[in-house]
Amino acid sequence: MSDSSAIQNQMARTQEAMTKRQTFELRKLGNEYENEINQTRDKNEKEVAKIKKDYEVEISKEKTEAEVKLSQVRGKYAKKIEEETQRFEKLLTDLKQSQGDRLAETQMSNEQQVVNQEMKHREYLEKARQKFEEEKAKLEA
Repeated sequence: MSDSSAIQNQMARTQEAMTKRQTFELRKLGNEYENEINQTRDKNEKEVAKIKKDYEVEISKEKTEAEVKLSQVRGKYAKKIEEETQRFEKLLTDLKQSQGDRLAETQMSNEQQVVNQEMKHREYLEKARQKFEEEKAKLEA
């Protein structure tokens, strides 16, 4: 029985050695996988950080370009508004001048018509007086 016990002991030791070896190999594989996972995670985190940074830079660039374009548009419209305001003021001044000229012309025309009418009335009165004088002279003679 001692042979059998020795064989059993040897088999048990062999089994234990195989179990230890398998445990060691499993631990070694687990450590390798864990290292590989950690490396992949670090690589992915770096890539995500790079993408975030690029995204933020792109957003900042787009925002700056949009602000520049908005500023340019505001400048153009401010200039356009100023030009239109000046044009409006010039038109208003010209219109007032034209209206003033028309008013002066109308006043002069009215004054001329009044003078002409007065002259006609005077001529009429003068003719009437002369006729009266002639008729008076005829009657007295």
